[in-house]
Amino acid sequence: MLPGIATAAEPTWRWTAPIVLEQPAAFVVLPLPASTYARSERPDLADLRLLDAQGRRVPFAFLPPAAQPVPLTRPAALYPLPGQRDADGDWASPLTVQVHRGEVRVHPATTTAKRAGSAVLPGWLVDLGPREADTPRALALRFAWSGPATFTAPYALQTSDDLRDWHPAAGGQLMALQSATGPLRQAEAPLPTGSGRFVRLLWSDPASAPALTEARPVFAVDEAPSADPPVTLTITPATPPADASRGAVCFDLGGPLPVSRLDVDPGPPPRVLPLRIEGREAAGRPWRAVAQGVSYRLARDGRTIASPPLAATVALRHLCVVPDERAAAPDGALKLTLQVHLPRLVFAQQGTPPFTLRAGAADAPPGALPASTLVPMLEAQRPQFGRATLGDWAEDAAAVQARAAGQRQAAWRRWALWAVLLGGVALLGAMVWRLARAPRR
Repeated sequence: MLPGIATAAEPTWRWTAPIVLEQPAAFVVLPLPASTYARSERPDLADLRLLDAQGRRVPFAFLPPAAQPVPLTRPAALYPLPGQRDADGDWASPLTVQVHRGEVRVHPATTTAKRAGSAVLPGWLVDLGPREADTPRALALRFAWSGPATFTAPYALQTSDDLRDWHPAAGGQLMALQSATGPLRQAEAPLPTGSGRFVRLLWSDPASAPALTEARPVFAVDEAPSADPPVTLTITPATPPADASRGAVCFDLGGPLPVSRLDVDPGPPPRVLPLRIEGREAAGRPWRAVAQGVSYRLARDGRTIASPPLAATVALRHLCVVPDERAAAPDGALKLTLQVHLPRLVFAQQGTPPFTLRAGAADAPPGALPASTLVPMLEAQRPQFGRATLGDWAEDAAAVQARAAGQRQAAWRRWALWAVLLGGVALLGAMVWRLARAPRR
């Protein structure tokens, strides 16, 4: 254990929240809620302090996230669907499947369609390949195409293990659009859990669909739930700042939250909204581009097809959705859902409980230790960590009064300084005036 650190000559904190121990241990993990960013006066949460019941500091560190698996991708076999249907009214398959002594063999059909470019194709068939026991499931299909330059192509997905029994899956849109800020692309089709080896993509409007050249399934390395799952927040629009872009719908997150994904709901279907996302950490800071894409909600076969979330790894307090000038302006139904990776503290359970967390001192020096310094063999210790939760924040009336008194003293000192300066200028002016009126010798 590390010894406590003295609290002498430290600033006064405005906010205090109790810590509830749920599973005591040598080291305890405390997830921080989003309200922590609204109470802290430092964007990096450097003003946080953890104290015991005697007011002694308890050593803590910001817990780095556990190593997360990186999705893998590899090419898959891509076949155009023939333009004709079979005797049962279903689309003829460009492949045949044979099972010999438990081994599945896939062969091209005797009659196959010509490659894209020579005819309008109803869709495509993707063979993900055999899935072994240690093969992770496919999360999505990532496509590439050869043209046209701009298009919007709705589709429906079906999956099968044997090319005979097909099961419907969620559809969506592939798109390539041009905007004043650059190209907008949607090239991935999410796959449902339990998707079969074969995936059939059927165009809603084959004449306007692109010619696909490649399909790459995106695999999850590890299907185990994440040890550091993101928190989902739904934010309602706020009054746009005066310096926001024209036509923007703006949101105030309450503090500079570490955003990882954004999902803009443009309203009930049918709705397609090309947009860009602008954000900043605090009021008065310049706006910067965060992400751009297309948000849509479409109705297909009694189901609503939604666009996937936009990826963005950035800390934001203010966020604005700026629609493309050529698109219809969003109405009041626009909503924003965020995935936020909130930080977690790990502290050594020493001192006298109960423990409290304090925040709200702009002049406080950083109080966290490096995680590797606080916890020896950090990764090996993670399974033995205890758990705690943070209670409601309460404002310290004495701290508020002390801060108000300090602000008044600062104001008086400022006025006193101006008075001294003005007095010095007046005295200097009087001396110059007397010297000017004195008779010359």
